[in-house]
Amino acid sequence: MSDAYVSPMLLICLVMMLFWYSPVFGAPEVAWISGWGTAQEDHVFEGVSLQGKEFCVVGKCGEPHSSQTDGFVMKGDVTGKQEWQTLLGERGCHDEARCIVEVRNGFLIGGTAGVGRNSSKACLWKLSSAGEIEWKKVLDHTKNGAIRGLDVVDDESLVATGYIQSDENVIPFISDESVGIVLKLNVTGEIEWQKELPFSQGSKILASQKQGTITICGTAWRDSLNSEHQDAFLVQFSSQGKKLFQHFYGGAAMDQCFDFDTLSDGFVLAGHTVGRESENWDVWLVRTDSEGKMLWQQTYDQLSGGTSKKIFDECYGVQQTSDGGFVLACGSGIEPDNVADEESSDTIWAACLLKTDGLGLPCWTYVFHQPESGHNACEWVIPFGDKEYLMLLDSDHLGDAEPSNVGFIHIHDK
Repeated sequence: MSDAYVSPMLLICLVMMLFWYSPVFGAPEVAWISGWGTAQEDHVFEGVSLQGKEFCVVGKCGEPHSSQTDGFVMKGDVTGKQEWQTLLGERGCHDEARCIVEVRNGFLIGGTAGVGRNSSKACLWKLSSAGEIEWKKVLDHTKNGAIRGLDVVDDESLVATGYIQSDENVIPFISDESVGIVLKLNVTGEIEWQKELPFSQGSKILASQKQGTITICGTAWRDSLNSEHQDAFLVQFSSQGKKLFQHFYGGAAMDQCFDFDTLSDGFVLAGHTVGRESENWDVWLVRTDSEGKMLWQQTYDQLSGGTSKKIFDECYGVQQTSDGGFVLACGSGIEPDNVADEESSDTIWAACLLKTDGLGLPCWTYVFHQPESGHNACEWVIPFGDKEYLMLLDSDHLGDAEPSNVGFIHIHDK
């Protein structure tokens, strides 16, 4: 039998393909890891960086001896220690804090506020820099609603998106039977204008003062070839609410978008899509030009390094990096209903931060996987300086309170 021969050129191509498509594990350095929260079960949604590498995060937590939840706002210092914590809500009602922006002398929070045991309305809260509640504004609408995204236009005005007229008082991953909204308001909570979206909800919103535009991302149900499925969308308005364009992204399967970031020449959207082989979620990244036309898309799977085809790889946050690439906040693991081998470490979720270059090609993946301690999932990422990132985790074990807290991992890109 003759020896197999591989040409040098083919070998080089194979090595390059392995470099492009295989994530590198453990590339960044960890500066610190911390965890804290309330005495109830905590779930973090997003956060913002502040001057001096301090930070503020929002989420929801359970109420003692109740199925209801409160919203929370928590501030941390440069070392990851908690400075203060503020709960939002009324006892016996359903309240959630879903988004946050820093404004003059404090923070503006968006979410939902309970107005009875089984009803909640889209709501805004203004907090001082010390975490004191200065005012609360509940939007006037029928049924249930929530603010899902906020952005600052200038020192005097902001924009928000979310939904109203929902039958659910608990905020779902994606609100289907509802009416999406976009609104512009000033820093005292007075609404300048409010309009309905051509979708059931808006997820995140970004404003460009220079371009005079407001752009919103999200997920919408569509019908293709007599089959219903979900696609990502991007819709843009003028500063006065006139629609400029809308685009859909995805195929005939399920494609979900939860976050996006604005670039100098377009946008990048992130979420997850049904994998062609596994039929489970794969992380999904979409790059568009400034008019919303798709330039490219990439998918990523098995982020935790597991081998099971039942692993879900999900993404809820994306940010552009200083070198023109992107970082994606991800979770990787097997859903309880799909567990076949309870002894496998793949059944315990891992928190992952995926770093790509400007074309979406993987550079490295940082994986925080502690199967012996419990589940972790990265829900958001905050740029924390040049090549520094703060991962926000749902964690079973980071922090002293039971049953779960918010975890924080500050990493440096080498």
